[in-house]
Amino acid sequence: MVFMLFYRITEVFMADIIEILKKEDSVMDEILSCQGNIREAVKQRDWLELEKNITKMQSYTVDFICLDDQRDSLKKADFSNEEHELMKIIQSKLIKSKIENTSLSDYVNISHGFVQNVIENVVPHRRKVLYSKNGAIVKKQPQSVVLNKVF
Repeated sequence: MVFMLFYRITEVFMADIIEILKKEDSVMDEILSCQGNIREAVKQRDWLELEKNITKMQSYTVDFICLDDQRDSLKKADFSNEEHELMKIIQSKLIKSKIENTSLSDYVNISHGFVQNVIENVVPHRRKVLYSKNGAIVKKQPQSVVLNKVF
């Protein structure tokens, strides 16, 4: 009788973990989709779409953290094959997510450096300290730039 009760509790417990892992898997799919949309929004400079996707991704991240906490609370020493396979899938999606984040960060940093270099070449700033005839430090005056743009 006690063995049957233990077996039923273990069976329910395993079903809960599998259900949580499946939910984590679907949330990771949504996160990866949002990351792709964020990358495209940055490339196209669609800032409203970027903001919308960042908000969605934050919501999915909170959901994933909650599911992960639930799974940790049900944690056991030995996992079934199905649980182990689902965990491998989730880990691979987490790695893809990390690569996507690194890729986007590199793109933004490279773009920022390029724009900064172009602006520095177009409007050079004096980086050295300038002194007057009397030896006093002269404050740097920003140079004016006039852009001629025809509408």
